[in-house]
Amino acid sequence: MDHNGSMKLSRLILFCALLFAAPSTWAATELPRSLSPSDQRRALEILGFGTSSKILDNPYPLGGYSGVEIGLSSEYIPIDDLAALGSTSNDKGEMSFYTLMIGKGLYYNVDIHFYFTPTVQNDDVSSFGGQFRWGFYEASFFPITFTTIAYAGGANFSNLINVATTGVDLVASVNIKNVALYFGGGRVRAIGRFIGGADGITDDNETHEQDLFENHTVFGVNVNVQKFFVAFEIDRYVDSVYSGKLGVRF
Repeated sequence: MDHNGSMKLSRLILFCALLFAAPSTWAATELPRSLSPSDQRRALEILGFGTSSKILDNPYPLGGYSGVEIGLSSEYIPIDDLAALGSTSNDKGEMSFYTLMIGKGLYYNVDIHFYFTPTVQNDDVSSFGGQFRWGFYEASFFPITFTTIAYAGGANFSNLINVATTGVDLVASVNIKNVALYFGGGRVRAIGRFIGGADGITDDNETHEQDLFENHTVFGVNVNVQKFFVAFEIDRYVDSVYSGKLGVRF
């Protein structure tokens, strides 16, 4: 690596260190209680859609059997509306947590990615899931590619709210030298199970299940420096969720 490359890499690592040091908490420490059915649906909009799978990458396929990617992401979910539900909570601002992501190129234009929250974090939030990506079209006259992404995952919040999400997105990416811009959208489904009982979270002490569908749009940028990359993304559901990722491809 030459001097200019070393300087770029150092700046990238410093910038990402500031990004990942920003969260003041890893997870919400208090969930509102006595949630009515309408409160449960709103909570599912915030937490269910908010923890669904993120791209945080150049959607262009890893390529061939040798393509492997490892990255650490940081996700930020606004919870002001969540804190106002039910019996209300003192937690406001943003819920933030880290996710480890691993990707593998299966064939020329097909990838598979997995993610999960590391166990060293606060136990209030755990999530896991995977993506299947198919880069089905690459223009010959312009640096643009189209990718279909199917994903599924789950999340648990303090053993009181369990969420399962599935979805499909169509994403276009434009690659210019070491920068890729991507944007697209699709449809996402979230199923939430709200635990009842004496220590539960529902207003009638019964366990309830909610099932919601929502349109999803996404915009992101991916910057490469040598084998390293940093990605930033905005996902729009009912609410907007912000995330960033630092990773390496080899």
